Amino acid sequence: MQTESNISGLIYQLAKLQKYFLNQHLSDLDLNSDQAKVLTFVAAHPGTNQRQISIDLSRGPASVSNLVKRLIQQGLLEKQMAPHSDRERQLFLTETGKATATEVHELFQVLEKAFATNVRDPEALTQTLKQLLVALQ
Repeated sequence: MQTESNISGLIYQLAKLQKYFLNQHLSDLDLNSDQAKVLTFVAAHPGTNQRQISIDLSRGPASVSNLVKRLIQQGLLEKQMAPHSDRERQLFLTETGKATATEVHELFQVLEKAFATNVRDPEALTQTLKQLLVALQ
């Protein structure tokens, strides 16, 4: 499939290249893709909890707990008691976590720019890809 030049083969090759690019740069930040997703989610939803991350990532609670523990150990996340509950803990990015989340966001911007500048009609392609996602679900 990798050498095929049909639409699905090309999409597959692009996805592999994107994954390679992200993994290469995320490893420089001492992150894997799931850790980057957690940072991105917490950046977009400060004060969220592990349950919400679990839902967003479609991961089990134990898996998310391990991801969060590792990010806390790295000094990127911190837990705080929720003001409305004695049991719930909210997650926030540390200053280092904010800087790292910004770097992760910039990686995605580099990819977005590479795609957008090499496609004649990015909006049309985006719409077509969305239609494909719906059709394949």
